Amino acid sequence: MLVASRPTVSPLDRPVIDQPVTFVELGPPNAAVEPFKQLVMRSQTSDMRLYCTVPTWSPSSDNCLDLHDLHQLRTKFLVFIHDLVQALRSSGVAASYVLVPSSSSRCIMCAGGCNDLASAVDILQKAPLDHRQTVLLADLSGCPCLIMT
Repeated sequence: MLVASRPTVSPLDRPVIDQPVTFVELGPPNAAVEPFKQLVMRSQTSDMRLYCTVPTWSPSSDNCLDLHDLHQLRTKFLVFIHDLVQALRSSGVAASYVLVPSSSSRCIMCAGGCNDLASAVDILQKAPLDHRQTVLLADLSGCPCLIMT
C-alpha cells in the first residue's frame, strides 16, 4: 500500500506579482457597473463567478472612520454586486457570486478566471490607495478585479 500526501503550499510559496498594480478609476458605483460588465464579458463567455470580500472591521482603516462608514460601504458594495449580476444575466452570462468576510476595510471583487485568487486579493488589500468613495479597476494577469473604497 502506497500512501502519498498532497504537498502543502504555504502562503510564502504563492506567486508574487512583481510589477506594481495600476488602477483605473471608474467613478461612483452606479457608473462602474457597465465598464466592469464589458470587461468581464470580454474575458468569459457563458458563465462567471465573482469572488467578493466583504469587510468586517479593520482597526487600521483608511476609509472607514466608524461602523456607520463600514455599513455604508458594505451596503454600496452589495447593491453594486446585485446590479452587476443582473446586468451580466441580462446579457446572457450565467453569473453568480461568493461573499467572503475579510478583515480589510476594502471591498474587493475578482472575476472568475484568477489562477491564484488568494494572492490576488492579498495584493489588492495591501496596495496603497489615495482614492475614497470610488470604484477602482485593476487587471492582475488577465483577471479583472475591482476595489470599492
